[in-house]
Amino acid sequence: MTTLFGVLLSAGGLAVAGWLIHARRAVAASFGSSGTAIAFVGFAVLANAAPVIAGDHSSALIGLLVLALVAWLAVAGRKRLRGPSGLWRRICLGLAAAMLVWCLGVDVLTGDGVYGSRMPAYAAAGLLLLATWLMGAGARVSLGAMAYTGLAVLSVLTAPTAFYGQAWRDCTAGQLEKCSLAGALFKSFYNSENYIALIASFTLVAAVCALRRAQRWAATAFCLLIIVATGSRTSYLALAAVGVWVLGALLLERRRAHPQINLALCVALAVGASATATYLTWSASKTTLSNRGNIWIHVREYIAGAEGTGVGVSKWYQLRDIGEAPYHFFHSGYVLAIFSGGFVALTLWTLLLATLLRAPVVDGRAFSAKAPAALFVVYSFTEVVWNPLSVDGLTWIFVLMVLTTSTLGSTDPVPGGESVETGDQPGPLARFLRLSGGHGVGRTTADARD
Repeated sequence: MTTLFGVLLSAGGLAVAGWLIHARRAVAASFGSSGTAIAFVGFAVLANAAPVIAGDHSSALIGLLVLALVAWLAVAGRKRLRGPSGLWRRICLGLAAAMLVWCLGVDVLTGDGVYGSRMPAYAAAGLLLLATWLMGAGARVSLGAMAYTGLAVLSVLTAPTAFYGQAWRDCTAGQLEKCSLAGALFKSFYNSENYIALIASFTLVAAVCALRRAQRWAATAFCLLIIVATGSRTSYLALAAVGVWVLGALLLERRRAHPQINLALCVALAVGASATATYLTWSASKTTLSNRGNIWIHVREYIAGAEGTGVGVSKWYQLRDIGEAPYHFFHSGYVLAIFSGGFVALTLWTLLLATLLRAPVVDGRAFSAKAPAALFVVYSFTEVVWNPLSVDGLTWIFVLMVLTTSTLGSTDPVPGGESVETGDQPGPLARFLRLSGGHGVGRTTADARD
């Protein structure tokens, strides 16, 4: 079965890569311009391929990719420095920046200061927020951008499977018995199958809400194949929970348009999620949620007396190096916030979740457009989907959640390299593509979108 799944994953990855090239007009339209689409999808793909390309220096490569992305966006949109359209998206980025600054300050001032070489990671996180600001100023991003980006990343992670024996790890036995229908756990280039399953889950939700007809079913089948091969129970549970959200969205949006979600509901969801995560952290035993409780116990014990401010994320690496903490990372976005910046950071995180859910969309399908944000709220209970203090292969998910302004996107014609929102002149990359034979976005036809 492992061989069969390997062949299916490789064939699926190659087919998806070919289809994305064929549907490049639709991909470009989902980002608002061909240049932005190429730059950002390239960033996401290379960031996930960094462990193969650079090995132990993958973090340095990702840092260079962030710097290159900022440089490209600054050159291509040099007249568009006002940031994303819409107050709520600006507030969201402001809260992310405040959380970064607060946690950095805590890390610097607590104990012996920043442990190890964490400063480049903080700098990369700041640059990423700048890139998000610049990208939001020049394009109207639809939910399809997340589906297309996720499929591009997954195609790279799955295409070599049939020829790469190390893409699998053995099933676990004993207390944490875990296996998949493939007879092994698919992990691609990474150490954990949960990483691949997380990307597939967000891609699946975006594809179900944003794509149409054959594209939707093909993307769904590909993502489900990956998730089944990983045997990730976290993905099964998170998708089941968000499936209720998606069904509810379909029913609500049939009756009337919803440009944005009610503020009280957004706040209630965010506060309820943070309160639940805090309760889990302080009530966990060592075996809670597949031994994640063992990590959370170390967190609450180490920050005892400093719950309000936390101790700084670098201290976790110090604890691991001296053998006083598990090797695994926090396995919860909420716990990461608490350890790094205490309840102050958790409050900023909660407000960020609320603004992420509240930000309006232009097509009246707010509940569908926010399905990935709902998945983010749920998934962050047991995984670090987005690390606000660094940049990794998952960061693109947060960027696109912040910038999504519609579910289906505009069907208006988009000249090559132009922004859907601003109609500025084509950028340097778009002009290069024209000269090399790659045409602009053009009109987004029904066939390209369906």
